[in-house]
Amino acid sequence: MHCRLVTLLLGVTLLVGCAHTQPTKPIPAVIKHTTPTMKAELQQAIVSLKGGVAPLLSDTIFMNNNELLLEHGRSTDDAGNPILGAHSLTVQRFVLQLRETGCVLFYPKTAQFVLLKSVSCQPMVE
Repeated sequence: MHCRLVTLLLGVTLLVGCAHTQPTKPIPAVIKHTTPTMKAELQQAIVSLKGGVAPLLSDTIFMNNNELLLEHGRSTDDAGNPILGAHSLTVQRFVLQLRETGCVLFYPKTAQFVLLKSVSCQPMVE
């Protein structure tokens, strides 16, 4: 009887320990107010994750939505009209998330993320 009790307690302890060490899921996040410093860090994070040139970002980036969709500039003809089918590049998607380590910019295409030190984000309320 004593051996069963010890085995049961050991089993419960191991289960609780395993459940406690499981990482929490990332939470969709938004920014309450953006600053030029935040925008610069977000631009650098985008370049770190996908390469290329830093994109122009809105002053309201991630304030209303946790996703950023970037598309490449479109070619235009001499009159300034877009040339349909001029490129076949896909839209790049980035997601602002709150993780255990802090606020991060996640790039689903590569499943990588960058910790944002100057960006304070909060859970997104739907």
